[in-house]
Amino acid sequence: MAKEKEIFISHSGKDKQIVDNFIDLILQGGLGIHINKIFCTSTDGAKIKSGTDWRNSILDALQSAKINFLIITPNYKESEVCMNEMGAGWVTSAEVIPLIVEPINYKTVGVIQEPVQIEKLLDENSLDRVRDILQEKLSIPASEIKSDRWTAKKKEFVLKTKNHLKDNEFKKPLDREEFDELIKEKDELETTLTKLIEEKSELENLVEELKSAKDKSDVASIVKKYSDTNDFDEFVELTKRVDKALSSFHPIIVGIIFKTYAYKDINIEALAYKEQLDEALANDFINEEMEASFGKTRKMEKLELLLDELSSFMKRDLSPEFDEQFEDEYEDAPFSITNKLFWEDVLGVTLYFS
Repeated sequence: MAKEKEIFISHSGKDKQIVDNFIDLILQGGLGIHINKIFCTSTDGAKIKSGTDWRNSILDALQSAKINFLIITPNYKESEVCMNEMGAGWVTSAEVIPLIVEPINYKTVGVIQEPVQIEKLLDENSLDRVRDILQEKLSIPASEIKSDRWTAKKKEFVLKTKNHLKDNEFKKPLDREEFDELIKEKDELETTLTKLIEEKSELENLVEELKSAKDKSDVASIVKKYSDTNDFDEFVELTKRVDKALSSFHPIIVGIIFKTYAYKDINIEALAYKEQLDEALANDFINEEMEASFGKTRKMEKLELLLDELSSFMKRDLSPEFDEQFEDEYEDAPFSITNKLFWEDVLGVTLYFS
């Protein structure tokens, strides 16, 4: 009996109503094809007989069929059996006709076939082309296909099936590009979540350690411990703070500050800057011996603290990576806070001695 099957319909059992409509209205009603010529696992008269090995029945039907319909819906795509039938269908001598149902489209159909060879199940023009193929492959005489009857059954099929789908909507399938993008977003969100959990744990540890801090030095040490900046970043930040503190002074005053902090025996000849010197002297930034007065004003005290902080940092055991970054960034500038070129190139200040 299996060898008499001329039409094989590969479909998902969840789409039984759609396939029943196709058989009743298109194949039987519109084209007059007898149910005994059709193999369909979910339709009465076309399904596998009770007690028969279903795998052998499907294989026999596939091998004998002249037409192999693939009713491709989202349900079809989720069925392993259907996907196996799809693959098997291409290696038989049958005419394979994929019929897609929205939201399946040419991009998401997933068959090894050009879009022009795929038809839309609920498109009347597509159904007309299916009729022509069936008429040729099954040698159906033109006289047996009444035009008016075919048109009426075709329209009834489309209307009835669309009404069924309104009440039984499919979920929109994803094409590969959309799927990959969602997987990428999922991975990024998981990475972000993991990072947030780790940061939360670190903040909790930081709070506990800060509770036990005895003074500002302890606080600074603890904060540094949990900071994600490297040595070079910290160095750059320190130099910026020193530069900002020095930028409010005239270059001749900066020269005096450098001389004093670096303990350089530099002779300051600054008669041309008498106004700036008098102003700095009046504000207790310098003394009459042309030296910086670090301990007389809050401004100078803060400047000295910043210079000391930078100096202490530069005495630390810094990594080779720091040395490489310093050389790349500042080229020939020496790594010495008591060097004039360091103040000019690294701190970015201008200083005069005369």
